[in-house]
Amino acid sequence: MEKLFIDIAGDDMEVDWMELKQILDHSMKDDLSKLSANGVAQLGAPPGGGGSGAPGGNDGGLLALLCSALCKDNAVGQAFMGNNDPGGGEGVVTVAPSSSVMDYGGFSKDVCRSMVAMLDVDQSGKLGFEEFRTLLNDIAKWKAVFKLYDRDGSGRLGAFELRQALNSAGYHLNNRVLNALVHRYGSRDGKIAFDDFIMCAVKIKTMIDIFRERDVDGTNMATFSMEEWVEKTVYS
Repeated sequence: MEKLFIDIAGDDMEVDWMELKQILDHSMKDDLSKLSANGVAQLGAPPGGGGSGAPGGNDGGLLALLCSALCKDNAVGQAFMGNNDPGGGEGVVTVAPSSSVMDYGGFSKDVCRSMVAMLDVDQSGKLGFEEFRTLLNDIAKWKAVFKLYDRDGSGRLGAFELRQALNSAGYHLNNRVLNALVHRYGSRDGKIAFDDFIMCAVKIKTMIDIFRERDVDGTNMATFSMEEWVEKTVYS
């Protein structure tokens, strides 16, 4: 993970949205190539261990391994990573390819721009490695949640599934907000694709973080001037 970041970031050790897209898409393609090549991929095996793929390979890719480490003990992680290897291989789990995974074509430029803005505290337009690592934690969680509630493997969530997914991610929103999200990020039939779900989660997290930064006493109230609100929300 760190080597890939360093290779792409260059001398300044920061990535802009285009470089971030390159890293994330590379990781996703690595996951997909292993799934399509093997039919069923073994993920989470120790480096150099006896999993699928070449000896010493990093089975499963960056996001898969990260999600395994973060979510392995809960339903979200199990849904993303599949079931434990029946042979009892410690830390080795299997994932069968599904249409929601295999049809994914990479993160859009708008999602990548919003991801950078979400964690770009100094508004430099770039992320350092620690900010990048924080972002990967969020992506791993959101990807696992999407996988959990995309029960038919279609790669899209309905309005009710969106509510469940956002609740699982820690965002408890009322019906009016959920309605607005479906209209904003959904298709004509009210379905949310993976890329749109990530964009939705990024926006919600950004708005909540902006509010909580000002609501220091936890009163569920915050005051902004017009200029402050525009400054906070326009770059998000």
